[in-house]
Amino acid sequence: MRPLAVLIVCLAVLSACSPTAQLVTLRGNNVKPASDGLVLDTDTLTLRYNFSSERGQMYLSVVNKLDRPLYVDWKRSAFIIGQDKVDYWRDVANVDLSSPTYGSRYSRYSIGSINGTITKDEPVGFLPPKTRLEKRQFVIVPSGTLQLSGAPEVVQQKDYLNPGRKKSILVNVYNYTADQSPLQFRNYLTLSTDKDFKTEFVIDTKFWASDVRILPKDFITGVIVQQYDGSYSNPNPFDKPDGFYIPIPTQ
Repeated sequence: MRPLAVLIVCLAVLSACSPTAQLVTLRGNNVKPASDGLVLDTDTLTLRYNFSSERGQMYLSVVNKLDRPLYVDWKRSAFIIGQDKVDYWRDVANVDLSSPTYGSRYSRYSIGSINGTITKDEPVGFLPPKTRLEKRQFVIVPSGTLQLSGAPEVVQQKDYLNPGRKKSILVNVYNYTADQSPLQFRNYLTLSTDKDFKTEFVIDTKFWASDVRILPKDFITGVIVQQYDGSYSNPNPFDKPDGFYIPIPTQ
């Protein structure tokens, strides 16, 4: 067997023995890749998305570039996965309760009082001039893994988290167009430059998984290292603003 073939077989065996994950790269119809995420930049606002996390928690940032306020109607905005709509705002209140109790350690019953705080999200977001609003509310793939179709391209890849490591790995790469992707979702925002929404406009961003790679998990998340003082740190944590990773359960 040729040396290159032996190397490929060895790498495949090593990869199969370690936990793996799907590394997902996202693209959108009206956003462009940037160093800090997927960005839509207009004269009115800068809309930025960052998904760098396990399972893709969506971080949304809206920057008002105007010299007058900007408003976001959360009641008429939504996260849409497939054909299922998930609302940003619901007419419910969150209650945080605490229950201090009184009585001796030998008492069968105790007398308690309940203290609590009731909070409720505003249905309309208000951005003064030259300010930013942030949201972390939705997880793209809360469970399971993506069902990948088509034949992958097999490539050798270096560890991008640790460029100095010489060991390469074999990677299955699945590439998709927007209409063929196994993951498609939208973020629908209703905004206005006046509080009565007479100047209402909509930004409907359609996302899809354009690239899915199967990699050993530690090549994605980095390796936890024990320090001299006994603490642990990750010198190369996961950082991919235009994507996220999904752990693949071991058999």
